[in-house]
Amino acid sequence: MKPPKFKYIAPDNLADVVQLLAEEPDAKVVAGGQSLMPLLAMRLAGPSVLVDLRNVSGLQRIDVGDTEIRIGARVTHDAVEHSAALLAALPMLPTAARFIAHPQIRSRGTFGGSTAHADPSAEWPTVLLALDAVVDVVGPAGERSIPVDSFFTGPFTSSMAADEVLIAVRIPRDDRHWSFQETARKAGDYGLAIVAATAEITEGKIRGARVSVGGAVGTVTRLGAVEEALEGALAGDETSRRAESVAASTVEPISDIHGSSDYRRRLVGALVRRTVADLSKGA
Repeated sequence: MKPPKFKYIAPDNLADVVQLLAEEPDAKVVAGGQSLMPLLAMRLAGPSVLVDLRNVSGLQRIDVGDTEIRIGARVTHDAVEHSAALLAALPMLPTAARFIAHPQIRSRGTFGGSTAHADPSAEWPTVLLALDAVVDVVGPAGERSIPVDSFFTGPFTSSMAADEVLIAVRIPRDDRHWSFQETARKAGDYGLAIVAATAEITEGKIRGARVSVGGAVGTVTRLGAVEEALEGALAGDETSRRAESVAASTVEPISDIHGSSDYRRRLVGALVRRTVADLSKGA
């Protein structure tokens, strides 16, 4: 199919982007276009104006500071995957990036675009929930920062207003243990289930775990019951198996042509077990 007709504008500053979004209620922002363009081709989206961020400066930086990491909206998945600075500071990000689609997609798709798209089957929403990230957006009222726990509100929806644009994601830099697990039918496919986790491990005990799930659920979410079960537990096989049981009994998976809810329930449990085992080993 061919996309519907739309105007195309590529402003060279954020002020013009925000103005266009305010003036055109049906406008859509495009960064890399790897999520939006297929929707246009299938006529599942029909914006009046396509606002391209390609000429806006300052959105392609990866800044690794002493206390946080800041990733600009137009940083590509490929740039995250091959960033030596991120590999040293937070290897969870390059690790997860390798699971995203194929190299051609990763070379064009963007970190900010994927986050704003809020696809529950995408890797970054699940990862950012586990990392306690903050999403920076700008709109007519100025800039604001949205904690990731309140950013993803549903499938393909977020708490970002229609006249706001995502400009960066900030991630705390610390020494927390981490793990990322994903299962797909074949490399490059969307994950049937994605699980990410971070935690502190002190004197062999797990503290402050954040465990998130995507792919298998309608909306990317944290597994609160698993986090509670892990708090203060001794890292090891017994805790990993208990976390698996809690995850399988509390997750609310979807069912579609790619897998039944029962299959996804067992899959999430297995991935949680592997994730907690990785945390225990100090991944």
